[in-house]
Amino acid sequence: DFTGGALIQVRFEEPVNTAALRNSLARIGKENAQIQSLGAMKNEYIIRAAGEDPGGFANSVKEILAEDFPDNEKEFLREDTVEPKIGKELLIKTIWAVVIALMLILIYVSFRFDYRFGTAAVIALFHDALFTIGVLVLTQREFSIVVVGAILTIIGYSINDSIVISDRIREKYTKMRRESYNVILNTGLNETLSRTILTVGTTLLAVIALLVFGGSVIADFAFTLLVGFIIGTYSSIFILANIVSVWEERFPKKRK
Repeated sequence: DFTGGALIQVRFEEPVNTAALRNSLARIGKENAQIQSLGAMKNEYIIRAAGEDPGGFANSVKEILAEDFPDNEKEFLREDTVEPKIGKELLIKTIWAVVIALMLILIYVSFRFDYRFGTAAVIALFHDALFTIGVLVLTQREFSIVVVGAILTIIGYSINDSIVISDRIREKYTKMRRESYNVILNTGLNETLSRTILTVGTTLLAVIALLVFGGSVIADFAFTLLVGFIIGTYSSIFILANIVSVWEERFPKKRK
């Protein structure tokens, strides 16, 4: 999606070795094509080549696979193309979308609560996005526009948790002025903990259902949400409050 090129997704009836598949592509000069295996069965692959004519690329791949795997039934699920210029535009727009989303969140949370909570919330969101992208890299998932949409969804979900927790901490701050700041933070976290766990638990049930029954088309989207919701809940509880706590210890605010 971001570099431009042609893509074809194929499903074999029987498992196929990635090395054998690459050897077949080498016969048509496509040995440098990206080959991504989907699932544990090793029978479904995404083949991507940069800067290729989609029609010619798809036809040549179909012909060589028919020759090299004549007894293995094949189903071609998808044929896509993205021009390099469009891919560059998508990348720039994606970066702007993430940056603008984070800036607006920082402004809103800082105005609604406190600049410390706003800054801590954005740091936690960066953590969520980077951790999720890291898991996608480790599991060799396709990074597409759909996955970017999932990451933006994670950011929105995570900031919702952060706002609920921040609101409860602010409420306790006005009622527990004689207590230390860490006691106030812990009280606010503990009172919202059951709500947070129940909310993410029910959400994960829906995401797991999408991952299990949704098929390969939305598998990357559902997997990204699954990882992001878990790490987003973790960051809202353990990262946001700890950043604010350390900030308060080093630069305490004057209580009115």
